[in-house]
Amino acid sequence: MSAHTDPRSRRGTALLIAVAISAIAGVCVLALWRSAAGARRIDALERATATAESTADSARALAFALVDAGAWRRLTQPGDTATLAAGGVGRGRWQTGLARLGWQTLLVRGVASSSSGVPSVMARADRRTLIPLQTPLRMPVAAITGVNAWIVDPTATVEVPAASGPERRCRTVEQPAASGQAPFPAGFDPRRYPSIDPDTVRDSLVGVFRMTRPRVTRPLSVEGMLVLDSELVLGADLRLTGVLVARGSILNAGGRLTVTGAVIAGDMGGGHSTLGPGDRVRYDACAIRRAVERVTRLGPSSAWTHLSLF
Repeated sequence: MSAHTDPRSRRGTALLIAVAISAIAGVCVLALWRSAAGARRIDALERATATAESTADSARALAFALVDAGAWRRLTQPGDTATLAAGGVGRGRWQTGLARLGWQTLLVRGVASSSSGVPSVMARADRRTLIPLQTPLRMPVAAITGVNAWIVDPTATVEVPAASGPERRCRTVEQPAASGQAPFPAGFDPRRYPSIDPDTVRDSLVGVFRMTRPRVTRPLSVEGMLVLDSELVLGADLRLTGVLVARGSILNAGGRLTVTGAVIAGDMGGGHSTLGPGDRVRYDACAIRRAVERVTRLGPSSAWTHLSLF
């Protein structure tokens, strides 16, 4: 005697098996789809990050070129910032930036963002470089400085006004001295700067200049720096806004010295610099900063990088 299975039972079993197989196949297909989508997402993010890195590198290289060309000189105070250039590339943006972190430090940035193709996700790269600024002499902290003490005529004036406004930011000490003694700045070489013959100058000068003759025989006016590799003998009036630097002594011989800024004498040979009757030196930190900035140069740099996805 044989048993017969109800056809409806067989169909139900087959249906269950088909549903189970379909479910398993669906899970497998979904897993494969998610895996492929994840791989595509990772690949898209990697490409976007690489694009942002490359663009940021290019932006920073452009910033270096602009800084080398002198763009940093427009940042005259610590805290000043500037956008040097900006633009778009593909589905992203780039920008070069420059900041003056202090009197002796610059920050150069190349920043770029790139669309990854993933909704709401952008790749961003931020390349930063610190560049020190190197000066051949330190900020003077006295109106007149010499290797030996200055000899000051009773009718001469050495003035150190109280700091106010921008001048307070320019100073490195709360209250500079009227006079001081210090060695001549090591490494300062007056021969590096453009030379002038004071006997042939007819107009006021702006910049950094080296006198080829030690004696002033006709009135001379300078804004910036005036330097000598010898002594300076004042046989005529000299008016200066900035810094006067002489490796030898500064001697009065009938002329009148008027300085807004500072005076530095090396007193080579053991002499004493002098301020004569009517000479006047007024300490001005900002005038000094502007003068020294003219001989400031970029130093070796160090870099770091930020990467992010957002």
